[in-house]
Amino acid sequence: PPKCNMLAASLSLVPSAASSDAERPSWKAGHSVCHSFEGFQPTDLFPIRSPLIVADFLGPQLAGRSFCEIGTRNGDVISCLSHFTKQLASVEMDVSYCKKLRSRGISVACEDVEKIPTKDFPMADVYYWWPSDAGGQNELWLLLVARALRQSGRAASVCIGSDSHWEPDMKYLPNLAKRYNGTVTRLFFDEGGNVEGRLNPRAPNSNAPAEFEASLANPFYDRPGHWGVFFVTCFAVGPAFWPLMEA
Repeated sequence: PPKCNMLAASLSLVPSAASSDAERPSWKAGHSVCHSFEGFQPTDLFPIRSPLIVADFLGPQLAGRSFCEIGTRNGDVISCLSHFTKQLASVEMDVSYCKKLRSRGISVACEDVEKIPTKDFPMADVYYWWPSDAGGQNELWLLLVARALRQSGRAASVCIGSDSHWEPDMKYLPNLAKRYNGTVTRLFFDEGGNVEGRLNPRAPNSNAPAEFEASLANPFYDRPGHWGVFFVTCFAVGPAFWPLMEA
C-alpha cells in the first residue's frame, strides 16, 4: 500500500521575516530555506507555482544527483535547487518562460513534454512536476518518464505535487499512489495570507505587492491564502516499476 510521511514546515497567516528558528513558536514554522540563499528572489507566488517548501523537501535528496523539473514556469523552485545540485534540466513549453529560465542559467528543453521522442527525453536521477491537469497529465507523464528511463537502462525517483486545497489534485492522488506504489509526504507551508487583501510585501525581503489576492475573504482558485498542506508523491521508477506499467 502507499506510504505516507509528514514533514512540518509552516502554517500561519502572516509570516515574519525577522523570526529565526530559535525565536519561532512551536506551532509556527519559518520560511523556506530558499530565502537564506544570497540573491534568491521568487518571481511567482503560490499557487501560480509550487510552494517553495518543495525545494526544502527535494534538496537534501539531490547531493551528487541530477534533477529535472517538468513545467517550470519562471523557475523559482529549480533556481532554489541549484544550491543543492548543479546538474539541472527543465522542460517548459511556454517560450516566454524558457527565456526567463535561460536568463537564470537553467537549461531548458522548450517544448511540450508529451511530444519529446523517448530517445531524446532528458535524463535525470530525480524528476518533479505539479501539473495543471492532474487527471490528464500525472499518470501519462509518469509513464512517459518511465518508458524513457527503461529504454536508457536507468532508474530515477519521480515526484509529483498535489495541493490539498485543489479538489482535482486530491481526487486522483490516492489511486495513483496505490497503483504505482508511491510514497506520499505531507508538507505544511506558509508563504503568507490575510483575512482580506493582497500580501504587501509579497515575499520576504521584498517591497512589491502581490499580483493577485488569495485571502480568506477572497480565495484564489479555492486557495484562501498562500499557505496550506502540499503533498509530494514519489515513485521509485526502475526494474520493479516496469511490470506495473503493463498490469
